[in-house]
Amino acid sequence: MPLQTDQTQPKLLSHMYWREKSVFQLQEDSNECWVLFAVENGSFSYQIQEHEGIAAFGDLVLCPPGVIFRREIIQPLSFHVLLVQWVDSSGLPLSIETHIPAGKIAVQDLNRLSSDYAYLKKWFQHEGYVASSLRQHVLSDLWMLVVEEAYSASPEAVSPWTPGILNNKDTLIYRATQRLHELASSTCIMKDIAMELGLTQVQFTRRFTKSTGMLPIDYLTTIRLQKVQQLLLDSDMTLARIAGLCGFENEFYLSRVFKKRMHVTPSYYRKLHRL
Repeated sequence: MPLQTDQTQPKLLSHMYWREKSVFQLQEDSNECWVLFAVENGSFSYQIQEHEGIAAFGDLVLCPPGVIFRREIIQPLSFHVLLVQWVDSSGLPLSIETHIPAGKIAVQDLNRLSSDYAYLKKWFQHEGYVASSLRQHVLSDLWMLVVEEAYSASPEAVSPWTPGILNNKDTLIYRATQRLHELASSTCIMKDIAMELGLTQVQFTRRFTKSTGMLPIDYLTTIRLQKVQQLLLDSDMTLARIAGLCGFENEFYLSRVFKKRMHVTPSYYRKLHRL
């Protein structure tokens, strides 16, 4: 199930910071709340149900309530421990938490992560509403990092720089995504791509959708619109010229598709985002 920030938010119950801890007093335990370990320096091994591995800087480790959390320090560990409750947009506790990830999440934006850790340390021993609100804000940002990592790996976030979807285990469909990138600027007929792969168009559509979570035509449209966005911001080309370079029949069709997907017209998008 996808992560939905409008329906799921973390509420901070407790925060503790440990500096250069050499050994855990408890090699394993469980908690009635969700537990988040956020590693600043050092490393430790962990096992949470079927999840196990080594966590270091850049890693967040989440353990659900009532689950045994086994851990052992490998290198002296500086880390934050946050006890968390999950709530909905109204602040009420969630009745179902199966969509919350458990185990290790590797964060790519290390600068932002370091900044979050710095603020957590700054307000660690302060009491009062303001300090509590600041710590809650940092926890919310950590959650947004998790959501962004999940979204970046999803079919909805097809990268304009990547030929195909990462971690795609269906090699035939990976080849199809490569062909779609190659043909995105020209007339692209799905039936022809299916034939190249030895599939009927129906077989190709079903297999592509199962593997990527998107219809082939939606994938192709996403690629084309990414190029349209780039040209709108990086050039002074007319919409008719951009349409011809991005595989659209004409500027009117491009404008209709663009507005449906982006909720603004191409001209307004250009005006809004150009620097």
